Amino acid sequence: MATVNILDYEIYSAQGNLEETLEAIKNQEIVISSKTIRAIEEDVVIPFFSFRDEVSQNQKSIYNALKNLLLKIVPKIDEDKRESTALIIGTSLVDWYLVDAINDTAYEYKKTPYYSKKHSIDSYAKKLSKEFGLNEFTMTINTACTSSANALLEASNLINCGVVDYAIVVGVEIFSPIMSSGFYAMNLISADKPKPFDKKRDGLVLGEAIAGILLGVDKSKWSLEGGFSNCNSQTITSVSQSGDECVEVMQKALENAKTQAQNITALKAHATGSDSNDEAEINAISKVFDSSLIFTALKPFVGHTIGASGVLEISLFMAAIDDGFIPKTLSCENSILADYIPTKEHIECDSGVFMCNYFGFGGNNISLIIKKESL
Repeated sequence: MATVNILDYEIYSAQGNLEETLEAIKNQEIVISSKTIRAIEEDVVIPFFSFRDEVSQNQKSIYNALKNLLLKIVPKIDEDKRESTALIIGTSLVDWYLVDAINDTAYEYKKTPYYSKKHSIDSYAKKLSKEFGLNEFTMTINTACTSSANALLEASNLINCGVVDYAIVVGVEIFSPIMSSGFYAMNLISADKPKPFDKKRDGLVLGEAIAGILLGVDKSKWSLEGGFSNCNSQTITSVSQSGDECVEVMQKALENAKTQAQNITALKAHATGSDSNDEAEINAISKVFDSSLIFTALKPFVGHTIGASGVLEISLFMAAIDDGFIPKTLSCENSILADYIPTKEHIECDSGVFMCNYFGFGGNNISLIIKKESL
């Protein structure tokens, strides 16, 4: 896989915009709010990383939120280059008309007749592309937690193949009562906060985010060196505890990026805080890297933003490196693997080669290798 340069990135998370989120990470001043969801026959309150300003569960609100992000990125592209810029969205959002249908028919106490008004999620990308004068090629990828990470890989393929010269990859996730209820029903929601790789971890905390990365052929200090994605699971919701599926992904990502494990400066783990996912990932890490590896997790700062996590977490990781540090991992007091301990303090770092992992539902797993040239 040929290198593609990373030209720009922007985010909006539960902690605010890019600058506000980075400051929250530096000072460990993290805000976790809550949401009320339906659990079988009762309402329950769960911790949740919510936007400060609500993005409502309707097409207009989601469209405007995406547009506001693109208003920060598109002006940085020369007008004569916009026609060669694709827009790719990664998300786990489904058609909100379908959500309405499920809500209206799933519970006996509120069953009502429902008539389909199907509206493709990809219509967001198509409409935004036309409004901003981008290339007519658009794509929306929905592979659960790996959605926008896979979108980055697909964008790099399009650029390398000469289909376009640039691509804006957007990850978006907003609060979904149905998704939250599903995670709660599987006992995957933490009682208070994410505790990745800790022996007392008790689940994940979901979050909202909208983030964007601009890829292209122009020179840049950051690059996407390579990656690998597969779909290979023991069950529909997890990989095997050995982590062998994740090992394959990491090793092939290294191979595609033409590098080796010992050249990785640090690793950003997927680290959901759930029992099985964390165990599989840390076992996989131990099979690919020695115990001197520096690795960290970002979900304690912004939550598990599902489809947005690929773009969001890479953007935050790059922002931290640009600011001169690798973020510490919050709330890991006693690692589940004694010799592999996530970094407990911010570590000085302003360049290097980094692996970013995303291991999701449905057995879809992806590792990406990014690089920042030495200053």
